[in-house]
Amino acid sequence: MMVLPKKIKNLSAVGSDEVGVGDYLAPLVVTSVYVDKSQIKKLRELGVKDSKSMTDKRIMDIANSIKDILPHKTIVFKNKYYNAMIDRGLNAHVVKSFLHNKTLGELIKVLPEYPNYIIVDEFASIENHFKYLNRLPKKPDIIDKNLYFVKGGETIHIAVAAASILARAAFVMYVDYLSEKLGMEILKGASAKVDTCARNVVRKHGEVAFKDICKWHFANTKRVIDKK
Repeated sequence: MMVLPKKIKNLSAVGSDEVGVGDYLAPLVVTSVYVDKSQIKKLRELGVKDSKSMTDKRIMDIANSIKDILPHKTIVFKNKYYNAMIDRGLNAHVVKSFLHNKTLGELIKVLPEYPNYIIVDEFASIENHFKYLNRLPKKPDIIDKNLYFVKGGETIHIAVAAASILARAAFVMYVDYLSEKLGMEILKGASAKVDTCARNVVRKHGEVAFKDICKWHFANTKRVIDKK
């Protein structure tokens, strides 16, 4: 297994992270970001760190400061497409592997040269990641060179933290858009309050439309449909 150098925090790298995995009514969002070593000090000054430790308002402020200075690619994967993959017998890990591989591939295409370090916030072992990609009906071009899967990736390199911020910002913006489109506040997470919100969506828009809005395979669905 490849090991990152001790000085990785001060080297140029790509970071990749996802949000929305546990959110019933919101999409899965994956972002990959390239940070040149010359930008690291500036990002630290801007307060870039793991998005889970910040409010959404703070995240949006920082995202607006970094989105135009960092090469990045983001995929907002709507639940309609998420459900289609699950319905084909794939699981959430396969979906995540597919999206990380896709955003990384799109980002690398626009970089002047292939990055020396590509750090993914670990959601599975790297060996399983490759297995998941090989389960896809159409095998993609797999990014495997200089690839590292690391637990707590946002503490290892600021590129992963920047990816988490930009992913969360895109996630928040989509939830706001969905709320406006449906004419009601869409809640994040998968709590009992989210169940109530989901029942209101079903009553207003119907069960067929609802399936494209939620992560259908979640346990929430049975509670929502049974009590709508």
